[in-house]
Amino acid sequence: KPVIMSRATFEASVKMLPIKKIVKSGKIYIKDDIMLVNDVNKGFHIYNYSEATNPVKIAFLEIPGATDVAIRNSTIYINQAVDLVTLKYDLTTNKVSVLYRNRNIFPQKISPQGFGPTAKENEIIIDWIPN
Repeated sequence: KPVIMSRATFEASVKMLPIKKIVKSGKIYIKDDIMLVNDVNKGFHIYNYSEATNPVKIAFLEIPGATDVAIRNSTIYINQAVDLVTLKYDLTTNKVSVLYRNRNIFPQKISPQGFGPTAKENEIIIDWIPN
């Protein structure tokens, strides 16, 4: 069964939250003093990685539908389901701001069984759950 958000709710869903437990870990990305660990289709756990032997959890970046990340200089690029979202993150204030959103760069998520999208116009599939 697809988990669907309206386009408006989807675009307003990027936010910083307190630390939480990882449910389903995905990609890990390390850049300078920051480590990001993907919680598949939920967002990214942010760690202070200034001491590699002792990473410290800082926060959770909620960004529904996200599975991949890249960082160039201090700009973070995340695939949020069908969109490519460009963010700035400030480690000292623990704040994130959306700089730009490239809409519909990626196709809708397909089900684990390979079924195609069932979303209507202005609806985004952010995940699939078993029936």
